[in-house]
Amino acid sequence: MTYTNTELTEIISTRTCHDLIGNIGTLKNVMEFIGEDGTVDSETRTLLETASTLLNARQKFFRMAFGITTQAQNVEELKELCENYIATIGTRGHPIALDFQGVSSQLSKLVCLCVMVASDVFIKSGKIALSINKQNITLHAETDFKFRESEIATYQSIIQGQKPTDNISQYAQLIYLRELLGEDVPMKLSASENEMTLVIG
Repeated sequence: MTYTNTELTEIISTRTCHDLIGNIGTLKNVMEFIGEDGTVDSETRTLLETASTLLNARQKFFRMAFGITTQAQNVEELKELCENYIATIGTRGHPIALDFQGVSSQLSKLVCLCVMVASDVFIKSGKIALSINKQNITLHAETDFKFRESEIATYQSIIQGQKPTDNISQYAQLIYLRELLGEDVPMKLSASENEMTLVIG
């Protein structure tokens, strides 16, 4: 499975735009509402704060995951960046915890892509654990509920070298990760309805 640079650009651009557009629309609507009478009540302020916080978290995360020569200054900054992103996809009352072991800021891009791969399979709360050593990268996700089965099935097909036929941009993170690592780097995914493990290397 290989993609041209143009195809990768289209896939990543579509995904990032899709994940930002909703709250950009919210900001636009709220600003139009404010423009009518110039007042900002507590509900409007909350909408502005929520939308701007989400956009800020996602924009910073996407820049690290998909940008050119991007790297966090340290592991603490990288973890905070990932946690802020995860908070934008979870629902209130259903948080997703994140644990790092052996993670280096030098691998910021790969770390962000792995976190994105894991976070996309959640429906409710759970935990993501990312462990890195000299032999491999191990990404583990678990939930007390269940994962998105269709997402995991498509992940399996991508790892096996097949190209998704529907909603391809939804899998930008795994496609890009696979392309960055190259076909010579082994990837193995195992999953049940509430656990998923991806081993790279």
